[in-house]
Amino acid sequence: MVDKIRLPIYESLVSSKKRMNGSFHALPIQNVGNIKNVILEDGFLNAFEKIKHLELSITGPFFDSLSDPSRVIDESSNIISDIYGSDLSLFVTCGSTIANNIVIEALCKNDDKVICQKGVHQSIHFTLKSSNIDVNFIEDILCNNESSIYRGNAEKILDELKNAEEFNNPYKTLIINSQSYDGVCFDLSRFLDQVCQIATRLENIIIDEAWGAWSAFDPYMKEKSGIYNSKRLSQKYDKNFIVVHSIHKSLFSFRQASLINVYGSDYCINKIISSHYRNHTTSPSYPILASTELAVVHAKNYGHQYTERTLSLIDKLKNFVVKNLNHFKIEELELNSDFFINDPTKVWVTCCSPLLNGEKIREYLFNNQGVYISRYNERSILLNFHCGVNDELVDYLLLGLECLEKKVKTNTDKMNLREGDISSSFFILYPPGTPVLTPGQTVCKFDLDKINNSLINNISLLVVEGN
Repeated sequence: MVDKIRLPIYESLVSSKKRMNGSFHALPIQNVGNIKNVILEDGFLNAFEKIKHLELSITGPFFDSLSDPSRVIDESSNIISDIYGSDLSLFVTCGSTIANNIVIEALCKNDDKVICQKGVHQSIHFTLKSSNIDVNFIEDILCNNESSIYRGNAEKILDELKNAEEFNNPYKTLIINSQSYDGVCFDLSRFLDQVCQIATRLENIIIDEAWGAWSAFDPYMKEKSGIYNSKRLSQKYDKNFIVVHSIHKSLFSFRQASLINVYGSDYCINKIISSHYRNHTTSPSYPILASTELAVVHAKNYGHQYTERTLSLIDKLKNFVVKNLNHFKIEELELNSDFFINDPTKVWVTCCSPLLNGEKIREYLFNNQGVYISRYNERSILLNFHCGVNDELVDYLLLGLECLEKKVKTNTDKMNLREGDISSSFFILYPPGTPVLTPGQTVCKFDLDKINNSLINNISLLVVEGN
């Protein structure tokens, strides 16, 4: 009977799964089974297989309750807390959207002064707006015009905090996004020290580190991370630090797995626990809980190995582009600030030819190599080298880029045309065999776009000399 019923979501996901060799976006766990040699021990794989079947309906005293944990969930939270060195670690199975809502509702009231980086996740904007909180949003700064990449305006935030203190009207809460998806990271070891020294009456610092759960376990990024610096500065300056992680974006957990890590006073901890109770579902996903626990423990044990492999794979990509591709380049971001660094796991690849744009590159890589990429712009694609990326997936990527390089070269040689030129030949797209340009015709943008699109759509461009 089910075979005769249309199931569009199920059918589309099954089809996508078959087509994908792997993803350079998020959710590293989706690459398990698609590609080999991911750094996963047998114990992890066995546990992961079992977790998928643990969608149970059971609570205390036989299991536990996420709303009021007192048994195994409480024990697991304490294990996670020990790993992160936090005063409190809370599981969230509804994603970082709900995690951000929990934290802001707990700590920000409508008569509070809040300063917030404008380039934070939409969930933070929604919660602040719905609570009618007095917020000073600090606009981000464009740091790469060609790729439309922004960074936070750390200098402006520090100036605003300083002025507020001097005029005896201090801010109570600061909210920032420590790591953007585009590949820009706060150097929190520099920035937060300045914040704490300048804003002596600031009480709360909320760090949305959704894309940076991996950095706490990375030997090169650890000291820049929200976790390390929150632990380092909380008691020193008597401030509350809250770090929100979207675990599934960079570690091996199920989708929607998130954590709230708190470093601060008992009052702050109790407020966040109460908000967690009010805002979290009372029917959490047990597989998500179990996968979060497994992912964090795994990252603690293997973080160094993932870092070394990631750096090696990125070098492999960069060397290939330099040695083999004339129409592609690695885009280097110039941040022009002591408070920001480039994310070592994010790489922008730009096409220098007008024959290709980011959208077409993305489509080609997915349709021909099964490589999924989420972020692109006019000329570039963004590659996120998360812990689920390995040699095999990079090889699929390089093969796709190499094929695109050949297509660009072939069509560039054939089509030395610009808008306004007079065509001296027939330019024929086959199939269907219809001329786009004929001898004597003035070339317009529509003609060029039509020819350029043929490059990706596997349509041959035939150039036949006119009489």
